[in-house]
Amino acid sequence: MKKILLTDLVLESKEAIKPIQYSASTVYQYGLAWDELIYFFKSHGQTYFSKKLAIRFVQDSKAELDQGFIKEWRYKLRRLSVQILIEVLETGSYLWKFHHKDANSSLTNQMKLLHNAYSAELTVAGKGNGTCGCYEVVARQFLIYVQNELHMGVSQLRLGDVGSFIPYISKFYQVTSMCTMLSALRSFLCFMYKKGLTEEKLVKAVPSSGARKNSVVPTIKKIEENQLLQSIDRTTRIGKRNYAMVLLAMRTGLRSIDIVNLELSDIDWRKRTISITQKKNRRPLTLPLLADVGNSLADYLLARHHSSPYVFLRCQPPYTKLSGCFSISCSVMKKASIRQSDNQRKGFHIFRHSLAARMLSQEIPLSVISNTLGHGSMASSKVYLSTDGEHLKTCALSLKGIEVTKEKLL
Repeated sequence: MKKILLTDLVLESKEAIKPIQYSASTVYQYGLAWDELIYFFKSHGQTYFSKKLAIRFVQDSKAELDQGFIKEWRYKLRRLSVQILIEVLETGSYLWKFHHKDANSSLTNQMKLLHNAYSAELTVAGKGNGTCGCYEVVARQFLIYVQNELHMGVSQLRLGDVGSFIPYISKFYQVTSMCTMLSALRSFLCFMYKKGLTEEKLVKAVPSSGARKNSVVPTIKKIEENQLLQSIDRTTRIGKRNYAMVLLAMRTGLRSIDIVNLELSDIDWRKRTISITQKKNRRPLTLPLLADVGNSLADYLLARHHSSPYVFLRCQPPYTKLSGCFSISCSVMKKASIRQSDNQRKGFHIFRHSLAARMLSQEIPLSVISNTLGHGSMASSKVYLSTDGEHLKTCALSLKGIEVTKEKLL
C-alpha cells in the first residue's frame, strides 16, 4: 500500500465521489467525517494514512454507538467515509455500492469459518443466488442457536439437539415456509457430516417434509388495481417510474427481480415485445408489450435524465439500478389505503398472483397461464386454482341422498 498523507487522500476521495453526483449536503457530511478522522490521526501522532488506524477509528466509533454517545447515522457515516478512503487508495476510484452489515458478526471466528466454507460449497455446487441466500440464512440461524442456546461446538451435537432446534426456529417462519427451511437445514447438516465435523448423521433428526402449501394465495381486485394506479402522482419522475413498474407487474406478472433487472435492450419497440432471461429459473421468456405498458415506460424514460442500460433507476444519487421494489409497492398501497393490515402481503408478487387468478377466472388454460408467468413446470401454476371461487363451487359435493334425521330432545 502506497504512502500518502491523509489530507491528500481525502482530497483524492472528494474528487472520486464527484461522478456519483451526491447532493451538497451529503458531500458536506462526508467532509465532517473526514475532518473527525484527521483529528483522530493527529491525536495519535499520525499524518500519513494507515488502514489499521482508520479501522480502529471505526471500532472506537462502534463502541461510542454501543454506549449511546453517538447516533447510528453518525457511526454509519464514519464507517462509510473510511471505506471510501480505503477503496480510493487501493483502486484509484470509488464505485457506489450497498454496504451491508456483516450478517456473521454474532458468530465466533470458528463458526464464521464453518459458515464461509458452507457458502463456498454451495457456490461450487452451482446453486442459484436465491437458494444460496436462503440456505446460508438457515445455516447461520442454526449456528447461532448452537452457540448461544446450547453453548457447545458442532462436534458435540446429537440428534436431540437438532430436534429441539426445529420448534425453536419455527417461530420465525410461516407454516408454508417450513418445507424450504427444513431442506436448507438438511443440506447444512449433510455438509458438516461429510466434512467429518459431526459424529452422528444429524440429518436423521430432520422431518421428511414441512407443511403443505394449501392456503389461498393473496390477490387484489380489479377495482383495487385501478385505485393503486390512480393514487400515483405521475407529474414527478419518481411517480412516472413507480407507475410504470406497478403497471408492468400488473399486466405481465413479471417477478420483482426481473423488473428491477429489466434492460433497455430487452424491449423491442417495433415488435412490441419484452424478452428476458428469468433470474429465478434462467428460462427465456417473451411477453407482449401492451399499449398502456409501453406508453408508461416511454413516459418515464423520456423524463429521466441519466443514461444506463437498465430501465428503472434510483431517483437520488447515485443513479444506479434499483436493488428491489418492495418499498415501492408498500408506499403505493399505503397511499391508496389498500392491504394495510400487518398480516397482509404488500410485495409486487401480489400483482403476479392477481394476474394469474384473473386469467383463470376467464377460463384460460393452465398451460397458457404457466407459460405467461414463466413457470418451469405447469404444476407451479396449480396453486392459483384456490383463487377461482366460482369454478370451485361447481366441485362441491351435493348432500342429495344423505339422510338427515332429527332426534327429539330428552
